[in-house]
Amino acid sequence: MTGARELLEALTLPLAEKLVRLVPTASGEEMRKWARLHGWDAPVDEQVLAHQAALNLVLRGLISYQLDADALPVAIPVQFLTSHSNALLRALGIEPQPSSILDLLALRSGLVLRVPQIATLAEALQRASEDVIGDAYAAWIPQRARRAPGQFWTPWPIAQLMSQWAIQSPTDRVLDPAFGSGVLLLAAINRLIQRGASSETALQSVAGVEISPLVFLMGLTNLLLRYPSSVWLRLRWDDFLLPRGEPAAILREPTAAYTLDVRQMALPGMATTAPTTFSEKFDAIICNPPYTRHHRLPEAYKSTWATVAEQEFGVKLSRFSSLFAHFFIQASRMLAPDGRMAFITPATVFEAFYSNQIKAFVRRELRLRAIVSFDETFPVFEGVDTAACITLIEGPGAPPRDWVVHLQVHRWPGVEPILDAVEQEGEGDIDWGHRRRLRLSTLEPDRKWTVIGHNNHDDGRLVPLASLARIVRGIATGANAFFVLSDDEVKRWGVDPTNLRPVLTKTREAPGYAFTEDDFDRLGREGKKRWLLYLTGPVQPDTPEALYIRWGEAQHLHERSLVRTRPLWYTMEQRDPAPIYFTYLSRKRSRFIYNLAGVLALNVFLCIYPIPATGRDEQMLKAFLAVLNSRMTKAALRQVGRTYGGDTIKIEPREMDRLPVLNPLRLTLSEQERLATLFDELCQAESREAEEAIRQAIQETITVTANIEESDERKRRG
Repeated sequence: MTGARELLEALTLPLAEKLVRLVPTASGEEMRKWARLHGWDAPVDEQVLAHQAALNLVLRGLISYQLDADALPVAIPVQFLTSHSNALLRALGIEPQPSSILDLLALRSGLVLRVPQIATLAEALQRASEDVIGDAYAAWIPQRARRAPGQFWTPWPIAQLMSQWAIQSPTDRVLDPAFGSGVLLLAAINRLIQRGASSETALQSVAGVEISPLVFLMGLTNLLLRYPSSVWLRLRWDDFLLPRGEPAAILREPTAAYTLDVRQMALPGMATTAPTTFSEKFDAIICNPPYTRHHRLPEAYKSTWATVAEQEFGVKLSRFSSLFAHFFIQASRMLAPDGRMAFITPATVFEAFYSNQIKAFVRRELRLRAIVSFDETFPVFEGVDTAACITLIEGPGAPPRDWVVHLQVHRWPGVEPILDAVEQEGEGDIDWGHRRRLRLSTLEPDRKWTVIGHNNHDDGRLVPLASLARIVRGIATGANAFFVLSDDEVKRWGVDPTNLRPVLTKTREAPGYAFTEDDFDRLGREGKKRWLLYLTGPVQPDTPEALYIRWGEAQHLHERSLVRTRPLWYTMEQRDPAPIYFTYLSRKRSRFIYNLAGVLALNVFLCIYPIPATGRDEQMLKAFLAVLNSRMTKAALRQVGRTYGGDTIKIEPREMDRLPVLNPLRLTLSEQERLATLFDELCQAESREAEEAIRQAIQETITVTANIEESDERKRRG
């Protein structure tokens, strides 16, 4: 039997091949509107638009077949399909219909869909347990095109977890402010039915908003395939933050601009009462908001909603706040006093400097119950490069509680174990993660909530890194493109090798945990810049170096702010190669790198110079590196550093001084040997999975060592 995905591809992809020829016929303004709606900086990719237009056409065919198959001719012309599906949407209470440039392309195509193909596909999709439509969209539309609008779908187990916690009664009114492909709406309907609601009541109890006309149809189609309906659906094609009708909505190119003037049809047997508005409070809100980062949001749009948030809700959001922060504030204001909200957010929302106002709002207006965090190596949200967490919150009418649960999930245990752990009072390690209870009084807005109490061994076994090493920033050249040369540039200018030093310029050029001479040679073969012009005094006239300096002055490089403060603008600050480099501005995979090649490093790295006792021999140094690259230390990085969007951690040298690490000088020789061996294995890991397995082994070795020390100390005390 052919699977649903194969049938969807067999119908959609040939349509895309035909529609791509029509993309150039779209007007420049139509294309610009579509690009602005999705936050695309580059021109619209013709293949992307063709795939979207083809899927849009198939979705309209599925909707028409599910709701009014008898009215369809065997061969459905696009013009008929567009008007018919719009009339059906209007009968469901969806006004205006989500039309777009995709419909315009289809209308120009003269294509025809056949009912037998639509019927076969609909039956296959109804049998499928996964989100076939959402998965196909993610496969056809590259991540770069989905990243700006934040189009990443919620996995079904996560949707079940959120709906089971948030929905407590069969009469609950449920809202999803960004319903995407509809997974959370389906989970909510299933939960309401499990609690005793009828299918029809459940459908009318859920409400949703989606700004993308195509994604709106994806979510709607997924609902109708599983719950064919003739009742009003409380789904809005709208901007959740700036609803249609608000003057500021135009700042984000509202989708109403795409509404088509098509023939309207009155269909017998459909409901005719007006849809319920969203002016009421909701008993449950579940949401996976778009993760659109602040620099992707139009300034006028961002500042307009920030003004609304401050005037209406008393929240002054940082200009660095991503779109999820705006969704969180808006959604929470629609929560009933005794309602529940399950919200997916980046894990950094409770750590980043720009989130203080959000944390203050949570403390002031809501009842925070639990934060469920996922290890960054645990692939919960496929394709998302930001570690996520689920925030569980109750409305202000819920009973107060002086503690909050923080769950750190290492592997997925199922929905019930997590729900049980949220309600339990104990804390400590679980076979699938770790559970902590945070005192509400410790959750001050200027503190990092999800790292409070991370280190359990704070009785002398942990020491600040400054007591074990000297930390300085890498070399700041003031003009990297000039001062760092490739092999070809060295040869072309004839620079004397004695005036050059090997150097690392980018963190991605050192992808592992050790940087070797072979790695440095690889940079040469790849044509990378790898030689630092290392002049310490005046150059002799008429030398290659003097000619190169005159060329730099012709580019006005000597007028740059940093270099002009030097006695000679072209001299370099003096630095010895550091045994250890740290990735100064890290996203997810921060590393302490063993500098086996003896290279210098630019200021995208921190230089770590161990004290003589810590670096007295190779075994001790490797044991130290194992400690630095352990999960314990990585968690501690978030305590001392500044967290930005996208899991970016920035740590200045004096902040790194305060990093708490296990003291390697207290290790026995056998413990040093074990950790040194594990560090060698870490350097040789060939996959992220192997890397994490070794880091776990390092963590276990550290934990065993700490437990033995603790036991010995108890014995000494009697």
